Amino acid sequence: MPKPVSQPTVAQRFLRFINRGEIITYGGVALLLLFIAGAIAAYLLKFLVTSAGQPFFSILITLINEVLLIMIVMELLRTVTRLLLSPAHDVGIQDLNPFLVIAGISVTRRILTIGASLSVTETEGQVLDPVKFQHYMIELVISGLLILLVAVSLWLINRRLPGRAAR
Repeated sequence: MPKPVSQPTVAQRFLRFINRGEIITYGGVALLLLFIAGAIAAYLLKFLVTSAGQPFFSILITLINEVLLIMIVMELLRTVTRLLLSPAHDVGIQDLNPFLVIAGISVTRRILTIGASLSVTETEGQVLDPVKFQHYMIELVISGLLILLVAVSLWLINRRLPGRAAR
């Protein structure tokens, strides 16, 4: 005799509804991130075409900045995609890795921007205000410490992940 099929409870139906909404939302976010990365790339191409006559280092700073921004957006997209593909949408300690990578790219982007700005100022013969220079140096020290914290965090997380041999 076959077992009677039990009907899902209200709570189970509600959780399925929430799960579908979560998938739709993640899908929408993924599409939006892809659009943003494309828009940044289009802006970058337009900038390169229209930047004739601008100082080379200014163009280079913008190019590096925008490429790193695209990398940040794509890393976010990879994270959202991984959440969509994971069957239970589980979030674990290993899911911090992409955000730490994004933090590392962001801080590196800022360090490169400061360094390039200082270089352009020097190359173009401009005088840098001592107060502004001091602010740049403080920001570089803080950014260096942030990179160190991100690296240590990544090391600690990856050291603790199951399946990784202690080195």
